[in-house]
Amino acid sequence: MIKKKELMGSVGKRFNKAKLKPTERKRHKMDNQLQELLTITMEECGELIQACSKAIRCDDYYDNAKLLEEVADVQQMIELMHDYDLVSWEEVQLRMKVKRKKLKLWSDLI
Repeated sequence: MIKKKELMGSVGKRFNKAKLKPTERKRHKMDNQLQELLTITMEECGELIQACSKAIRCDDYYDNAKLLEEVADVQQMIELMHDYDLVSWEEVQLRMKVKRKKLKLWSDLI
């Protein structure tokens, strides 16, 4: 059984780590750069999902700083995926055309 004092102590330790300045935090070093790239990309996509959800809930579509920040973060990660040769701009453009055709068929956006 976990004692209340022990539980509070571990929570406090985690909480104090979160208050550290970015330069004081320990960086987790991944062994594989591609895994790190894709992991951070996934995290950024998750943050964009949250920003989209909150924009819908709050009816805050235009001039939404958080939404802009997360879109830019995801776009930066996509550019890094290109820099690491995981995707080519030509292939991305082809897939964008395919998606646009599907949106014309199944959505009123286009």
